[in-house]
Amino acid sequence: MLAYKYFKKKTYGFRSFFHDAFKVMKSSSHIREVMKSGRISDQFRERIMLAVTAVYGCKYCEWTHTKAALNSGCTEEEIFVIMANDFDSCDPEEVIALAFAQHYAETNGNPTDEAWNKLVEQYNIQKANDIMLLIKMVTVGNLLGNTVEAFGSRFKGKPPENGSLLFELFLYIFGWPFILILNRKIKKKAKRID
Repeated sequence: MLAYKYFKKKTYGFRSFFHDAFKVMKSSSHIREVMKSGRISDQFRERIMLAVTAVYGCKYCEWTHTKAALNSGCTEEEIFVIMANDFDSCDPEEVIALAFAQHYAETNGNPTDEAWNKLVEQYNIQKANDIMLLIKMVTVGNLLGNTVEAFGSRFKGKPPENGSLLFELFLYIFGWPFILILNRKIKKKAKRID
């Protein structure tokens, strides 16, 4: 099969999903603390989420985090430039975190020590860990969304190159009510834009 006939977005299999999900679930108390602490504003959090989503391309996460970013006070222009992986016009205080989020996604969760050290130097270790947790959370969401989308893509003749049909089916069965609602909202938005 030719390369262009594959679903190109990164997806999960059972093993990779449970590995990542376990890491995030292990941090559940830290997640609550990060959300309540105020160390990272709602706007900054959503910009970080969008920087990861721009790399992975999950249509569900793009819709959800764009809406959340707008609700938190981000402008459409800010969202557009982050989704274009262009941080030049972003707040200089946030650029390192956004670039790190992008780098984390581009390296499949294996950022360089240099990038991590720069993040810690800019924000301190506590805030850097908060940023890393947000990145890991949105990574799980993006890859789950892509895996569900890959299942549908199989029926259009474009399976994921390294996908797991069984895991895609598993996710689709357990997530279909949520997926249907999101798909309707995404289609509704697309009609308004046209």
